[in-house]
Amino acid sequence: LLILGKPGGGKGTISGKILSDFPQFRHVSTGDQLRQHVRNETKLGLEAKKYMDEGSLVPDNVMIQMVMKDAVEAIKNGQSLLLDGFPRTMEQAVALDEQLDVDMVINLCIPNETIIERISDRWIHPSSGRVYNYSYKPPKVTGVDDETGEPLVQRDDDKPESVLKRLNKYEEATRPLVQYYEKKGVIQTFKGTESDVIYPEVQGWLGEQLADDVEANTI
Repeated sequence: LLILGKPGGGKGTISGKILSDFPQFRHVSTGDQLRQHVRNETKLGLEAKKYMDEGSLVPDNVMIQMVMKDAVEAIKNGQSLLLDGFPRTMEQAVALDEQLDVDMVINLCIPNETIIERISDRWIHPSSGRVYNYSYKPPKVTGVDDETGEPLVQRDDDKPESVLKRLNKYEEATRPLVQYYEKKGVIQTFKGTESDVIYPEVQGWLGEQLADDVEANTI
């Protein structure tokens, strides 16, 4: 199962709800992997950070290295995968098809304006990694970390101009990918601005797909 969507478009939130309702899936988030590599200053993390700071997408070869080992290992253990944020390009999709059988794709379609507002409200405490969002999780005192009293900062790639640049590049890179999965007949697109409104539709569709798979395997 793949979940596609723009950066900041709620993939993590929807993925969490899916994992709660469908525990047979193992979550693999490229966003989490990226942040971990950047935080640990690994070779891949340092390379990825250069592109992230510029508001650019991380190159295919870097993403594939991070994802494939974890994904293939899970499949060998008999687990079903929920891939969040990968693939983002045709090259990544082809590499994935060489390793895994993709039979369901969820495409989240969220307006750019909603994402820009959501991400530009995000501020962090650099030394701890604590994240605040003025829309729904603000600090107790504006601009200050709750625990240390130290100043919060906005990452360069969270500023509105960087977000818009990244969204435009994402759409350009992903449009052929959506068409690719449409031709395969495995993708379903869900539109909206709030995860709590979108998810019931996702839940219903995914439940139907899994039920069909079980029925097919018992015939």
